Amino acid sequence: MQNISPALALSLLCPCLLSASESWSQWRGDNRDGKGTSAIEISGSWEEKEPKLLWESDLIPSQDDGGFGSLISDGEKAYVSLVWHRDEPTETRTISSLFLRKFGARKVNLPSELVDKAEKARISLNPRLRGSSLDKWIENWIDENLDQRQKMTQGSLLASRFKKGKLAFNLSDVDLLFSVKDKVFQSQEALDRWIEKQPFSPGMKEKISQSVPHTKKMADDVVLALDLRNGTTLWKSSLPGAPSGRSSSSTPCFLDGKIYTVGSNRIFCVDSEKGSIDWETPLELEGVAGSVLVHEELVIALVGNLRAYHRDSGKLMWTNKQVSGKSASPTLWKTPKKDLIACNGGKEIFLVNPKNGETFWKGPGGGSSTPVCRDEWMLVHGKDEKVGLIAYRWEDSSVVEAWRFPKLTRRSDSSPLIHDDHAYLIGAGMRACLELESGKLIRKEMGKHDISSPILAGGKILAYEINGSFLQLIETKPEQFGAISKVKIGALRCTSPSLSGSKILIRKADRIACYELSGASNQP
Repeated sequence: MQNISPALALSLLCPCLLSASESWSQWRGDNRDGKGTSAIEISGSWEEKEPKLLWESDLIPSQDDGGFGSLISDGEKAYVSLVWHRDEPTETRTISSLFLRKFGARKVNLPSELVDKAEKARISLNPRLRGSSLDKWIENWIDENLDQRQKMTQGSLLASRFKKGKLAFNLSDVDLLFSVKDKVFQSQEALDRWIEKQPFSPGMKEKISQSVPHTKKMADDVVLALDLRNGTTLWKSSLPGAPSGRSSSSTPCFLDGKIYTVGSNRIFCVDSEKGSIDWETPLELEGVAGSVLVHEELVIALVGNLRAYHRDSGKLMWTNKQVSGKSASPTLWKTPKKDLIACNGGKEIFLVNPKNGETFWKGPGGGSSTPVCRDEWMLVHGKDEKVGLIAYRWEDSSVVEAWRFPKLTRRSDSSPLIHDDHAYLIGAGMRACLELESGKLIRKEMGKHDISSPILAGGKILAYEINGSFLQLIETKPEQFGAISKVKIGALRCTSPSLSGSKILIRKADRIACYELSGASNQP
């Protein structure tokens, strides 16, 4: 009689038990709370044993050509959704937003008198002022002239202009280029005629003429399925799309053999076995970064407004016009009394009745972060500095504010975590641990965490740092909270790591990578 391993026996007798621990079925995991299986035992220090690279996929574009969507998995396959861009030759010429950014034309968003002062200082800089002396001068100038918010939003741009000295673009030239942003010139000759009429310097005229691309962006809405064992592409589903750039960064959702996601200008459903399109519904806008939530028979997404579509047909079931935006992702709050959809809008957090789309409640919050909900608690990372990290509690069939942790930071995109009796914020340039019940700050330390959201595995927090360059291991125990060790991972900035059992899926700039977490205890 052939021997059967315990893991295989478990999968045959109770497939739901094994698949549940192996899946990461949607943005932020199966329960949309950033938590993977607790059965993983992660090494106390990656300096001794780093996560082992298992495989890397074929080339997959990102950023301007493929967005920043993260990975999901059903335990057998990994899936990624992207708007796949390509360049095609064209006779037309366009000064696009992408061209302006790559060309280095950036506006300084400061009061005019402050801009004039900075420009006079830049032009009068002694060219012999270099290195650390120049860095110190720049630091002093910014400290003396900018407030804290201006430092966060414009400090690095001014520093860059000071370092370029007289070689920095004239801001009047930048304004001229922005005046024709996204204008289509019918030919190179038409573009050159416009350039000649402008008061650019001869060198600038030549640089613009030669730099505007001779191609145009085209795009397809794509879902890829990869074999979780080796990274082989199993199928590629593709629909003609619109070139919506890096703004299109939706993470798909898997449920009952179907993949639901948002493309460049549509929401659609793909069969996870065959890669065939089940349905598609057009949208009136492009560039959605938020990810869909599937609840019962509804596919819910923030696509201009919060909308629900029938999961079998794509038919629009309801729209809530109070909740607006396209970068936040809805989540489900299973309160002690009822199920509610929680989603950040522009300036507030909303709770919506999934049955009819009506607003049940709204409060301070807003922004791109995804709330995390557990039992009677909802934790929101809000855009408003006076809100910061805010905790709401379900009490007597109503929602009350329990506490808030105000902060002034440039970013508020990362999603928080709840673990045991504590709340964690890993983002906005910090690592913070607070008591969930009271909001008391246990510990806070600076960290180069930005937009990416952390995940929890084996009682440890895993988070990208320094634009995805490193994967940081963070202790969750309040008395020991803080960074333990990190490993160079080279992840794509703005994405978030995903788990499949003891495997961690990382999206890189041009491919997907899969690693085995050190010391995993659930291996057969």
